[in-house]
Amino acid sequence: MARLVVLGMLVFVGTLLWPGPVLAQKKDDKELARQAYQIFEKSCFACHGQGGSQEGGFGYILDHPQLVSSTKVVPGKADKSRLFKRMGVVKDMPPTPEEDPRAKGLPRPTEEDIALVKKWIEAGAPLWVLDETKPRPVVTLADELKTMRDHLRKARREDRPFLRFFTFRHLHNMPVAQVTDASLRLYQAALSKLINSLSWKHNIVIPEAVDKARTLFVVDVRKLDWDRNHLWNEILKLYPYGLSHERYPDDKEVNDTAEELYDLAGTPLPGIRADWFIATASRPPLYHTLLQIPEYAGDLEKQLKVYVADNVLAGQAARAGFTTSGVSASNRLVERHDAVYGAYWKSYDFKSSAGKGNLFVFPLGPVFANNPYNRHAFKHDGGEIIFNLPNGMQGYMLVDGKDRRIDAGPIEVVSDSKKTSGTPAVVNGLSCMSCHSQGMIELKDTVREGHILGGKPRDLVKQLYLPAEEMSKFVARDRERFLRAVELAMGPILKVGADAKKEVQDFPEAISAIARWYLIRELTAEDCARELGIATQRLQGAIDANPRLRELGLMPLAKNTTIKREVWENLDFTVSAYQEAARELKLGSPVNPQ
Repeated sequence: MARLVVLGMLVFVGTLLWPGPVLAQKKDDKELARQAYQIFEKSCFACHGQGGSQEGGFGYILDHPQLVSSTKVVPGKADKSRLFKRMGVVKDMPPTPEEDPRAKGLPRPTEEDIALVKKWIEAGAPLWVLDETKPRPVVTLADELKTMRDHLRKARREDRPFLRFFTFRHLHNMPVAQVTDASLRLYQAALSKLINSLSWKHNIVIPEAVDKARTLFVVDVRKLDWDRNHLWNEILKLYPYGLSHERYPDDKEVNDTAEELYDLAGTPLPGIRADWFIATASRPPLYHTLLQIPEYAGDLEKQLKVYVADNVLAGQAARAGFTTSGVSASNRLVERHDAVYGAYWKSYDFKSSAGKGNLFVFPLGPVFANNPYNRHAFKHDGGEIIFNLPNGMQGYMLVDGKDRRIDAGPIEVVSDSKKTSGTPAVVNGLSCMSCHSQGMIELKDTVREGHILGGKPRDLVKQLYLPAEEMSKFVARDRERFLRAVELAMGPILKVGADAKKEVQDFPEAISAIARWYLIRELTAEDCARELGIATQRLQGAIDANPRLRELGLMPLAKNTTIKREVWENLDFTVSAYQEAARELKLGSPVNPQ
């Protein structure tokens, strides 16, 4: 359990350490805050942890400033606080494990817990501060450049063009109260899980930490099949934080280090931010590019040696159809086929459960040439495909009613109640990873006993729509394969210290955790200054004095309000606001591989 101390937060600003304000608190308030924090950590953190669910608008439950903003917690007024209403009146938070798998094993708040939370709010919701021992030492840009250079110096000349780095430096430099050590481990595990979810190689690849602070990780892209088609360059085309430091003002050591590094690596961008990569490569278009997903499902099926029509007519597919699911508003059909690397699952989703969307009347679709059962065939409007990669991880593809690849499912067909991508849209890759964090989900068919067909069509329905126990065996086997791969990719990073004996599936889903936090969280002037490596006052002063920075939409930062992440990294003007700010402040030269 993390320890609580009197408020006296140390805030990192660039490479400097500034002491924050110390606010006096009564002894009773300190203890009350400590107890409230423990209740939230015990009963709420699994769902509303760092990057956790935005359901209800509660965000990160242990972030006191955002919690007491708006009407989430109204200091002094429990009856006006939405958090207390959900926890103590309606009592639907936390959810049951049936409502949300992340709640499995969560102790529900007792009546004493609820009374204490009410007392805490009525006392003015006194502040807590999380301090996991002491602040982490700051890692500077100079440190990072040297580490990359020294690693490449030791590498074989022929390997250097394929060694690429991912940095967590600016997250490591954030206050421990905002990004805990446990959160950093989760984000490191997310990087490992994602790169292996984007690989057509047979082996799991764990990024190697190359500095003592574990802020910088290296990967040989050949081991991920990314050397084909110059996929690292495809990543860089979308990268909004690229800077060259060969002409870094007033620091000859940085200049010389950067010049040698770029020469060794063969590129001015041998490393990128891990949080940006996780949030971006888990979504289209980069997700499709890196995993090399074709435009049509039929081409993917050829690649995986899946013969959908033949399997359906031979009764060799395994199906479950049902009227209720957590994704589709209408009927849904899920179908499994054997594939070259394991399983190939495909769903058929519908805008309406009536007409050709009624699976109990039309269970033998889809329509295809030479199908003798076309008059009994459903007509679907889209679907989701889940397939095993050679290393056991899962790949995903969303398609329309004609099996053409799409970036996101239409809201009228499917939706994401967790808002993993920041909206209810089911976004390929990211939304699928969040929903299928533990692999395939148990399926309960109702078509086998509920359809109206007779004769040969009835016999085929019986062959395709399996009894529950048979379908459960397929689900369990495919889930086990996936979780074995996840264990190999994430276990060595997550299962340390007090967490050594935990099952990897008991941790929050790592990729959606950091992606949701990255995409939804608004940026303060302190955040942007930290990412640039300068003091907040310097950034705000530059915005006030420089019309170019104001034209990029950064004026709110000078007024101590926030901006959206998309404003900071928008590349519509060739370079991002981040890159332009760096150039104006003489912190580096923008690199735009486009």
